[in-house]
Amino acid sequence: MATSQQPAQTQTTQTAATTTPTTTNTSYQTSSNTSYQHTATTTTTATTSTGSQVAGGNGVATALAIANSGTPYVYGGNTTAGFDCSGLVQYALGLSARTTTQQAALGTHHYDVANAPAGAILFWGSESNPYHDGLSLGDGTYVAAQNPTDGIGVFSQTYFTPSFYVIP
Repeated sequence: MATSQQPAQTQTTQTAATTTPTTTNTSYQTSSNTSYQHTATTTTTATTSTGSQVAGGNGVATALAIANSGTPYVYGGNTTAGFDCSGLVQYALGLSARTTTQQAALGTHHYDVANAPAGAILFWGSESNPYHDGLSLGDGTYVAAQNPTDGIGVFSQTYFTPSFYVIP
């Protein structure tokens, strides 16, 4: 089934690199009156950046970056200000489908959830009305915006076993 994808959100970055070389001369003299001189040059580069730090649409890499960024769980959220489960999947994969029900319609339903490949969308609930989803990492774990208490993170399928998955 063909899926409609929107372009990943644009990341705006302004970089102003400042390179400052610093030279330090240090002299040493040993007890046998041998002198050594050491010169070291240290370069410091300062970079500033603004805008989103995590660009959407890169699948598993995007989901993992969000899970490790401290982004909060926000019911109804689908931006880097906060995500709910389907908003995280939508953003990470660059999908136009926003809800779990819409995302469940993106492909054939598979039930061997322990073998879900990386990038597959895992679903919890019935086929016609799933209530939660997350992104498989392919090793029995997944990234999800779980709930306000557990937040966004990497979780084990033994913690919360999915019902089925699709490969978008």
